[in-house]
Amino acid sequence: MEVSETSVRNKIKEILDKAYSSRVNNLSQSIALAEKALALSKENEDQFCIARSLSHLALFHMIIGDFDLSINIANEAIENFEELGDEKGIADAKYTIAGALYKTDDYHKGLTNLVDCLATYRRLEDHHNLARVHKSMGTVYEYLGDAKSAMLTYEASIEAGKAAGDPNLVSNAYNPLSGLYLNQNNISKALEIIEESIAIKEKTGDTRGLAFALYGRGKVFTQTAQFEQAEKDFLESIKIHEEMGEKLGWAMSYHKLGALYIEMDRVKEAKETLIKALQYSNKNKIILIKFKANQLLHQIAKKEGDFELALKYLSQYIEEKESVINDRTAKVIEGYDVISKMQALEIEANAQREKADAIEQKKIELDSFFYRISHDLKGPVTSLMSLNYIAQMEIKDKTALKFLDDYEIQANRLNDILDGLLNLTKMSFNEEIKQEIDFEKIIYDCIASYKFLPNYELVKFDINVEDKIKYEAEWALINTIIQNLIENGIKYARLEDKNEPYIKISIKQNSNDIEIEAQDNGIGMDEETIKNIFTMFFRANRTIEGTGLGLHILKRAVERLKGKISAESKLGEGTTFKVLLPR
Repeated sequence: MEVSETSVRNKIKEILDKAYSSRVNNLSQSIALAEKALALSKENEDQFCIARSLSHLALFHMIIGDFDLSINIANEAIENFEELGDEKGIADAKYTIAGALYKTDDYHKGLTNLVDCLATYRRLEDHHNLARVHKSMGTVYEYLGDAKSAMLTYEASIEAGKAAGDPNLVSNAYNPLSGLYLNQNNISKALEIIEESIAIKEKTGDTRGLAFALYGRGKVFTQTAQFEQAEKDFLESIKIHEEMGEKLGWAMSYHKLGALYIEMDRVKEAKETLIKALQYSNKNKIILIKFKANQLLHQIAKKEGDFELALKYLSQYIEEKESVINDRTAKVIEGYDVISKMQALEIEANAQREKADAIEQKKIELDSFFYRISHDLKGPVTSLMSLNYIAQMEIKDKTALKFLDDYEIQANRLNDILDGLLNLTKMSFNEEIKQEIDFEKIIYDCIASYKFLPNYELVKFDINVEDKIKYEAEWALINTIIQNLIENGIKYARLEDKNEPYIKISIKQNSNDIEIEAQDNGIGMDEETIKNIFTMFFRANRTIEGTGLGLHILKRAVERLKGKISAESKLGEGTTFKVLLPR
C-alpha cells in the first residue's frame, strides 16, 4: 500500500474509532461519522475500510432500533468481510444482526448468531467483544426463562469486561444482573451493583448506558415501595432514551413506569403509559414489551370491570405469547443444543487446560528438585573422585586397586547422571537467546568431542547439510540434539559380522521446518524397546555404558524448540531418528 493510501486508511480508522466512542452519548454523531468513513472508503476503493464502515454503521442503526436497515447493512458488510477472509469482521457484523433479531421477535435466530460470534471471539481471545456477546446471550437466556444460565453468562461478561479493562462493559452486565438479584428478592445485592453501575456510567460519561442503569435502579425502588424515587429514575431513563433514539430502552422504561403507576394506584396514568408502550412496541416489533403491556392492560380493564376490553387484552397477550412459544420453541431447542455442545466442548477444553497446567507445574517442580539435588551432590561426588585418584596413587595392593577401579567406574557413572540431570534442568530455566545456527560446524565439533568413546575410530560419518539454511534458535539446544544423536549412534554401533558401522546425518530446510535425520546401521531395537527410548533413565541395552538420560534430554530439547522427534528401528539392522523443528 502506498503512503497516501496508508494515510487515508489511518484517517478512516480515526473517524470510525471516534464514531464508536461517540455511541455512548451521541448516536447521531456516530452515524454521521460512519457515513463519512464509508464515503471516503468508497472513494479510495478500499474494501477493508468499506466493510468496517458498513459494520459500524449497522451497529449504530441497531442501537437506535432501525433493525431492518441495520440487518441489510450488516449483511453487506459480511459479504465484504467474507471476500477478505476476515473472521473477526464477520463476527462483528453477526453480533449486530443478533442484536437486531433478539431485540424484536426473532431471538432464536439472534441466539444462533451470538453462538457463532462467541466461538470466533474465544478463538481470537477478544475480551472486549466476548463481554458484549455474553451480555447479549444473558438477555436471551432471560427471555427463555433460564435465570441460572443468565446469571452465569452475565458474570462471564463481567469477567471478560474486566479482562478487557473496560468498566463500561462491566457495568453493562451489572444492569441486568441487578434485575436477577431483585427477582431472587436479594434487594441489597441488587441495589449495590446497580448503584455501582450508575457510578461507573456517570464517571465514564456513558449517557446511553446510564439510562439503562437508572431503569434498573427504578425497578429496585419499585420493589422497595420507594415510588417517588422509582418514578424519577424511570422518567430520567425515558428522557435519555428519547434523546439517544434508543427504541428498546424507551419501551422497557415505559412498560415499567406503567407497572409503577399501577402500584401507586394512578390508574389513568398507568393506562396512558402502557398504551403508549404497546403502540410503540407494535410499531417497532418489540414483542416482549407488547405482550407484557397487554398483560398489565388486561389487569387494569378487569379491575375497572370492563370485561370486554379485558378479554381483548388477554386474547392479544395469549396470542402473542403463544406465537413466540409455539413458533420458536423448536428453534430455541436447536439453539440450546448448539449452546450445550459448545459448553460441553468448553468444559472439556478447560479441563484439558487445567490438566496441562497441573502437569506443567509438576514438571517445573520436578526440574527444580532435580536441579537442587544434582547441584548439591555434584560437589561431594567430585570430591570422592578426587580422593579416589589420590588413593590410587598411594595404594600399591593389587586387590585394593581393583576395588578402587570398580569404585571409579561407579563414581564416574554417578557423575555422568548428575551432569545429565543438570543439563536437563538447565533447559527449563535458561533464558531463551536465539542466534543463527551453523549446523555443519556443530556436527563436526560434536563428532570431534566423542573421540574418547569406544568404537569411535571404527565408525564412518557421512554428513550432508543443505546449503544456505537460514535458521535461528538457542545454540545450546541444537548442540544437545546433534550431540545426543551422534553419541547414540557411536555407542550402539554394530561391530560383528564384518559390519562397517556408519552414521549418516542429513539436514535440510523444508517450507515449514528444518529436518534433521540421523541414520545408523547399529544394533537396532525391537518394537517394545523403541516405545520407551525417550523415557528418563530407560536403557535399551544394559551391556553398554550409559545413564539412560541422553534420549530423554534430546526429546526435551526438541520440545523446547516446539519440534517433533520420531524413531524407526529394526533389531540387528539399525535406527533412524528424524527431528522436525518449525521455522
